[in-house]
Amino acid sequence: MKKLILIPALLLSSLALADNYKYEISPLLGYDSAEGNLGIKDKGYISGGLEFQFNLPDSKISPEISLFYAPNVNYSAGGTTDVMRAMFNGVYNFNKMDTLVPFAKAGVGMETYTTNKAQNEDRPFFDAGLGLKADVTKNIVIKLEAVYMLKPTFSHAGSADSNLLTQLGFTYKFGVTTREPVYPVYVEENIGIQETQEKVIQLKTIPTVVATPIVQDKYSNAAEGTSLNLDIKFKYKSTAVDKESLVHIENYAKFLKKNPTYSAKIIGYTDDIGSAKYNKKLSKTRADAVVKLLIEKDVNPSQLIAIGMGEVNPIADNKTENGRAQNRRIEAVLIKNKDK
Repeated sequence: MKKLILIPALLLSSLALADNYKYEISPLLGYDSAEGNLGIKDKGYISGGLEFQFNLPDSKISPEISLFYAPNVNYSAGGTTDVMRAMFNGVYNFNKMDTLVPFAKAGVGMETYTTNKAQNEDRPFFDAGLGLKADVTKNIVIKLEAVYMLKPTFSHAGSADSNLLTQLGFTYKFGVTTREPVYPVYVEENIGIQETQEKVIQLKTIPTVVATPIVQDKYSNAAEGTSLNLDIKFKYKSTAVDKESLVHIENYAKFLKKNPTYSAKIIGYTDDIGSAKYNKKLSKTRADAVVKLLIEKDVNPSQLIAIGMGEVNPIADNKTENGRAQNRRIEAVLIKNKDK
């Protein structure tokens, strides 16, 4: 016999947050290695800064605004100056590797001095950098980066002034872009159920134009063990179900509502880009998104279980874009509830 045990969603709410945040703020402290012709004593100084990053949905490039300040920088010839910089960069986030996220950035900035000695001028500059983020918690990340700045100028024999800023700090992420649905979570309790009672259903393409009448008829005549077809598509790194897939969710919901003696495992899969840990979390979020849509179509939550399997069991070659798109899928396991 098969039973479903209800677990309050509140107990798992800390696991329900998506790993995507709208904003990142990073206080940093570092050392600026200055080019010799800038006349800076010891060719370097301590600098502090604050970076604010905006993360855009479905984009690996995020705009970033940075402010840096170095007080009382000593000139070799005597005297001091404050050095202030403001930057605007595009940050490219590479695929996450377990708890690490490498990134690269490039952009423009403005540098100003409170005391212009050694022919230093207030001028704009170009910058480029590399860095690495390491997760501490869901919201706190250690951040290490090196930024090279090149300021065109005619003051120093027609050459460009350069600085290399290496800095370390932490990042606080906030403003969740996507929150997994909060609804009761159901866990299976199997008592004497044979494996043959569960059938894995491959979700395949059904033409959108004629899907509603044809597919609904197939579902209406379905019996235990019948293979039922759907098509749930996701873009790269996205958890949003595309519009073309909604008609298949509608039809599947109609079938489950007419057949309350069936339960369905909604199983998410991903391609193999990124770490296995990240992909498993992403696949679970996608499965939850499908379950949420089915519940919105008035399917009884007790008929649905969301599972994330990550990048395992690929059905196509992950070396091609078409193959990866096929592997970003939802499979369903249809179960006949013998106690109903």
